[in-house]
Amino acid sequence: MQTSNWTDRRHPCRWVTEGEDGFWVPQRSEILTQFFTRYLFFSLAVIYFSTLDAVPPVFFTVEQLLIALGVYFVINSWFFRLALQDVTLLKIRSAMAADLLIVTLCVIHDPNPIPPSALAFLMVLLGNGMRYGMRLFAEVLGGAFLGMAVAFAFRYRLGGFSIGAGDVFFGVFWVTLAVYAYILMGHIEGQRRQLDYRSRFDSLTGLLNRHGLLAASEQVFDRADRGVPATVLFADLNQFKAINDRYGHGVGDRVLAEFAQIFSESAEMGVCGRWGGDEFVALLPERDAAAVRQIFARIEARVAAWSQGNGLPMAASLGVAHAPRDGHDLMTLLSIADIRLYHSKSQQPDAADATVYRTLAHEPEAS
Repeated sequence: MQTSNWTDRRHPCRWVTEGEDGFWVPQRSEILTQFFTRYLFFSLAVIYFSTLDAVPPVFFTVEQLLIALGVYFVINSWFFRLALQDVTLLKIRSAMAADLLIVTLCVIHDPNPIPPSALAFLMVLLGNGMRYGMRLFAEVLGGAFLGMAVAFAFRYRLGGFSIGAGDVFFGVFWVTLAVYAYILMGHIEGQRRQLDYRSRFDSLTGLLNRHGLLAASEQVFDRADRGVPATVLFADLNQFKAINDRYGHGVGDRVLAEFAQIFSESAEMGVCGRWGGDEFVALLPERDAAAVRQIFARIEARVAAWSQGNGLPMAASLGVAHAPRDGHDLMTLLSIADIRLYHSKSQQPDAADATVYRTLAHEPEAS
C-alpha cells in the first residue's frame, strides 16, 4: 500500500493508492461512527427478530438466525479492531461483504410482506460508499443490488411470498434512492477533489502550496521513523520585488510560473511546492553534494537561457539541508537551508545577478 511517494505531486496526503485502486482514508472518528452504526443496526436486528415466533422456512429458524447475527457481531468486532490499526482495501471490502451477507439473510427471513430490514441495504450503501470514494461506492451499490435480488428471489421462491403492488413500489423506490445517492455522491466527490486540490496547490504555479508541502512532509517524516534520509532544497528569486515594480505583476507572475516549472523539472523525483511569494521548496530522497550540484547546475542553465531568450531578469539563490543530519522535520530543515542560502549569498558579490550554490560541501556542519 502506498500513501505517498517521492514523485507524488498531486495528492500526497489522504488519498491512498493500493495497486490500481484508491480510496479515501477515513479519520479515526469516522471509523468509530461507522462501526458503532453497525453495532446499532445489529442491536435493532436482534431485538426485531427476537420478538418473532417464526420466520419464513427458507434457511434458518429464528434461533439459527440469531446465532448468525452473533457470528456477525464477532466478525464485525474483529474488523473494527483491524480498522483502528490500519485501513486497506481488503479490510474495507471484507467488512462490506459481511454487512451485505447478514442483511441479505435478514431480508430473506423477514416475515413482513414488505420487509423493513431491506432498508439496512441503504445504510450499508451510504455508510460505506460515502466514506471511501466512488470506486468502492460502485462496488457496494452492485453488491446491494445483488443482495436485494437474491433475497427477494428466495422469498418468492421458497418463503411463500407473492408479488404485490407494495413490493413493486418498494423496489422502485429503493432502486431510485440508491441510484440517486450514487449520482449525488459523484457530484460531491468531484467538488471534494476540487476543494482538496485548491487547499493544497498553488493556483499560479500548479505546485503544492505551503499546506500541501507540510502534509507531504508528514508522510515522509513519519513519527515512527524519525531517521528517514531526505534532502530539502530551498530557493528564492533574486530581486523579485524589483521585477514587479519595473515590469508589473503580470510579468512577475510569468517569471514565477516559469521558475516553478524549471525548479520542479530540475528537482526530479521530488515533491515540489511554492512556500510563499518567490520562495520554493523541493523535498527529495537523500542526495549527496555532487548530485545537489548537478541539480543546481541544471537550474542555473535553464534560468539563464530563459532570461536571455525573453529579455527578462531572472536569477535564484538556493540552499540545501539534509535529514536526519540537520533535522527531522520540514520546518527545521528549511531553517537550516535558509541560513545556508543567505550565508552563501552574502559572500557572493554578484548574488543578485546569478544563481548561487549552497551544499554541505561548502558549509560547515550544522550544530
